[in-house]
Amino acid sequence: MERTSDVLSVRDSRKFEIHCHAGDAGELRVGTESLSVKIGQRILRDGTEEMWDSVMIQGAEAEDGTFEIRVLAFHPDWEEGRQVACVRSQPSNKRADADMLTFDLRQRNA
Repeated sequence: MERTSDVLSVRDSRKFEIHCHAGDAGELRVGTESLSVKIGQRILRDGTEEMWDSVMIQGAEAEDGTFEIRVLAFHPDWEEGRQVACVRSQPSNKRADADMLTFDLRQRNA
């Protein structure tokens, strides 16, 4: 069945779209060329409560032209963050057998 109108098609130059719903604080929905989102949560460290940025999501165009979204995790005991997922797309690859999305779920240093 062929669609006569594709409401999900992209009609501008954005590479990513962010839709964030933050409860009573509100929401954000934007299209963008790149993104970086930090997510913090309350922890107890050395007897004091603090906010810790435990997850970061980054989106950018890679040197090879693919679009990448990387998910990074952080812990106070680690010297550096760890990439826990990377999702890639190649919308410019028009081959019929091309992967729409590829997932790398191997954990590695960020």
